Amino acid sequence: MKDVMQNHFKVKVAGIHLAGPNSTKTTLVIMTGHLGEGNLKISGIYDRMGTVNRLFSDDRLFEVLKGEAPDRVMIDSPLSVPPCVACTRAMCPGVNACEDIAVAYMQKMVDTKGGKKKKRPMNPQTQRIWDVKEWYHWHPSLQEPTYSSNKAPLVVRSLTLQRRLNSLAIPIVLHETSIPHALSVFVEQLGLSKELAYQYRAFGVGREKRQAILRHLVDARLVSSEIPPEISATVETFCAFVAAVVAGMEQSDLVSRPENEFFRDQGWVYLPRLREEGPKEKPPLN
Repeated sequence: MKDVMQNHFKVKVAGIHLAGPNSTKTTLVIMTGHLGEGNLKISGIYDRMGTVNRLFSDDRLFEVLKGEAPDRVMIDSPLSVPPCVACTRAMCPGVNACEDIAVAYMQKMVDTKGGKKKKRPMNPQTQRIWDVKEWYHWHPSLQEPTYSSNKAPLVVRSLTLQRRLNSLAIPIVLHETSIPHALSVFVEQLGLSKELAYQYRAFGVGREKRQAILRHLVDARLVSSEIPPEISATVETFCAFVAAVVAGMEQSDLVSRPENEFFRDQGWVYLPRLREEGPKEKPPLN
C-alpha cells in the first residue's frame, strides 16, 4: 500500500452528491484535516439542498461553495460530454467516417491486434473515451454511459455550476468522481468483501453496509474516527462523504490520473489508488 503519511498539510475538501433538480437530495460534505494522519474529519454537512421558493438547489450549492472555498471539490456527476454531443459540424459523416480524434480513438479501442472486432459497445453519442477505455474493468452494473437518460440532466447542471464557479475571484474547479466505481476500488484494494461495493444502497441492509465501509476507511487511516451518524443514515449523504474522501486523496496524490491532457480534456473520473497498478496497453491513435 502506498504510504499515506507522505503529506502533512491541512486541507479543506468537499464532496458533492448531485441529485435531481426537483428533489431535496443534493448533498455537500466538507472535510478538513491533515492529510495522511487519519484525522481528515467532517466540518460541515449540507443536506436536503432542494429548491426553496425561487432559490434553486444549484444556487444554494454555489453559495455554500463560495463561502467555504474548499481546496479541492469532487462531484459525482460527469463534467464533460461525449464527442457527438460536443460536435459542431454541420453534417455528420457517421461514426466510421468521423474525423474527430476522440471518436477515432474510441474506435481503435474496440479493435484487437488480429483485426477482429470485440463485441464491445461503443457509442460516441452517449459515451466518452473514459467510458470505453474502462468499460470491461467493471461489473456490468457499473457500465452506465456518461450521457444516459439518468445522467444527461446532471451533466448539464454540473457544467453550469462549473461555469458559475469560474466567475469567482478565485475560481473553484470541480473534479469528477464516481461513487460506485470508487467504492469498488476501495473494496478491491483494501481486500474487503465485494458485496460492500454493491449493497450500500440496498433496502434493509444498506445502512449496515455503509457503516462497515466507514469503519474500514477509518482503519485505513484515510479519515478520522469521528464520523457523525448522519453520514451513514442516507445514501445521498454517504455518497457526498465518499466524494469528499476522494477529494482528500487527490490532494495526497492517491488517485488515478489521466495519462495526458488529451484524456483529461475528454473527461476523467478520479478514483482511489492505494497501490500502484501495472501498465495498461494503450491503443495507437492511427
